[in-house]
Amino acid sequence: MSEFWRSFCDLGTIPKPVASTIIIVVVLSIVVVLLSFKIKKVDPLKKLPLWLTPIVLVVDIVNNFIKQNIGKRWKFFASWYFSIAVFIFLSNISAVYLLENPTSYIMITAALAISSFCIIQFAGIVSNGFLGYLKGFLSPTPVMLPMNIISEFSLPISLCLRLFGNIVSGSVISILIKGFLGWSATIVMPFINVVFDIGFGLIQTIVFVILSIIFTSMKINDEEKIYSY
Repeated sequence: MSEFWRSFCDLGTIPKPVASTIIIVVVLSIVVVLLSFKIKKVDPLKKLPLWLTPIVLVVDIVNNFIKQNIGKRWKFFASWYFSIAVFIFLSNISAVYLLENPTSYIMITAALAISSFCIIQFAGIVSNGFLGYLKGFLSPTPVMLPMNIISEFSLPISLCLRLFGNIVSGSVISILIKGFLGWSATIVMPFINVVFDIGFGLIQTIVFVILSIIFTSMKINDEEKIYSY
């Protein structure tokens, strides 16, 4: 047993993408807690502080998009998908701050995809009831049951492989460009990294989150999608 705990506590045995994930989650949690204390001190009747403006803008965009697609239950899904978006983006650009990219590790993208898949199914059960959710697999005709099941379970695979494949392909292209340019890569690579690490990472984050929100919306009863401001 002592041998087990010794190997468990040995940080050298933890895969680098997993270690990067832990670091990102811990740092992000600390930042969120500190921000929450700071935001509580902001007077809503006064002018919004400059540092808070971009945060409010991004949160407002995400909230409005989720309100339009999900409706009255938007608050639960907004907090989930916004958290996922921040984590995926920070993971995608982790090379910028010298960490191993977690989303280039298929087990991490699989965990993200399965989490979103569970949220999507949960939305369908809550909105339509368990029997109504099962009845959806028989739509439009019972003959479609096998196809609907295959389509449903291909969703997490699609989300996982799309994110993983695009991030890995971006990294491979950067490595190939670096190898092709040789010594001159030191001049060009900063611009390449901005495009493939930050720009590409942002695009893949948006694609993953928007697709997840749309699939969630498809599971929700149309009557519940009506949100009155």
